[in-house]
Amino acid sequence: MKNLFLFILLASYSVVSMSQEIEKTFVPYYQTEDGIQEFERVSSKIEAKAIGFGYGGVNQYLTVFNSKNSPTRFKSGSLPKFLMKLDPGIDPLDLVIISKADVVKKRKTYRRFVQQGHNMGGAKDLSEHLTIPELKPVEGQENLYEMVFKKPLVPGEYAFQPIYKGQQAANILATNNNVRIYCFGID
Repeated sequence: MKNLFLFILLASYSVVSMSQEIEKTFVPYYQTEDGIQEFERVSSKIEAKAIGFGYGGVNQYLTVFNSKNSPTRFKSGSLPKFLMKLDPGIDPLDLVIISKADVVKKRKTYRRFVQQGHNMGGAKDLSEHLTIPELKPVEGQENLYEMVFKKPLVPGEYAFQPIYKGQQAANILATNNNVRIYCFGID
């Protein structure tokens, strides 16, 4: 009985401490033994690139210059719990999209994440680059969700696609085409 009480007390403490550490909405976090951590937050440039002289269509990228790898690293097969808090009333279906970086030449010093692509026939299939995790509510936490992956993420560089909301959505292209993204790598 004493052990059961201790377990319930520890479980409730970890849920309370998790909610206190996650303050920002629409920002991804990951959980370690040390608590809740933020992913690398970095500025990226929105660019478009023609593939095969335009016959392969055009891809839109989020490019991070002067940084080939993210300092936030995980081991393949042992990802921590990914978490995100949402505003009340938001439908979490297909809200979070994670993009795998294109492989670039070794001498290049940037990461390039596919955001979307178009060809002469319409939208391109980018399923090899984009992963949409399922967002499951965390029990006992209001508006807090855990990201669950249907397939394991393979080694590489990854970034969370930006989630535009409010005034940010209206002004995104009116500025200098820079967007903040959250990145991580898997070894």
